[in-house]
Amino acid sequence: MENKLIQKKLDAIEVKCQKCKVRSYSFCRCLNEDKLEYFSKISTEKNFTNRENVFLQHEEALNFYNITEGNVKIYQLLDDGRIQIIGFLYPGDFFGTSNQNKYAYSAEAIGNLKVCVFNQKLLDRYIDENPILAKELFNQTSYELTLAQDRMMILGKLNATEKVISFLNNVSNQRKRIGWPNNPISLPMTRQDIADYLGLTIETVSREMKKLKGVKQVEKDEIINIPNFNRII
Repeated sequence: MENKLIQKKLDAIEVKCQKCKVRSYSFCRCLNEDKLEYFSKISTEKNFTNRENVFLQHEEALNFYNITEGNVKIYQLLDDGRIQIIGFLYPGDFFGTSNQNKYAYSAEAIGNLKVCVFNQKLLDRYIDENPILAKELFNQTSYELTLAQDRMMILGKLNATEKVISFLNNVSNQRKRIGWPNNPISLPMTRQDIADYLGLTIETVSREMKKLKGVKQVEKDEIINIPNFNRII
């Protein structure tokens, strides 16, 4: 009986990875079926509810995470108590990098979130044995640096209108990357989060959004339908 239960659990794990909806654009896409079978056994699934912390800045970094459903806000807490939002993550995004074994930022669920959780030591060992995975992982982790660079450009060079349009363009590109419609654009994050990310007040963000036609509320997500989207960006 015990052996049957163990086999049943292993079969469920294999099915989990084989039927994963984000596999085609996650870092594990490079693995063939044989390697995927073992790879699936070093990960677990975990669910988070809206605004629940996945981890906090400066906590001991024990795990890596890959989003399979939902969105994540990553941010840093500044010395004066203010929050600086680094960016927003989508299905297929990998996160959880650390500095001296401490998380370099906090991660918070936006809406219902489902992630694959990888123990850092086990994943590091697996990567050492599978160099092809290291390349994919580098591409994923470098995206966190891209988020920070994008934010610096937005804050330093653009006016309010350009900041909002640039932000919408980035969201559109993210959605296109994972095969979602990129116009209209769904914004699961709050306007306050958008304002904090862009370095604007919420009043300014709301004013700029009103300039764009076709704004409506749908199931708590803000849906932005932008006519002549390519001309605007």
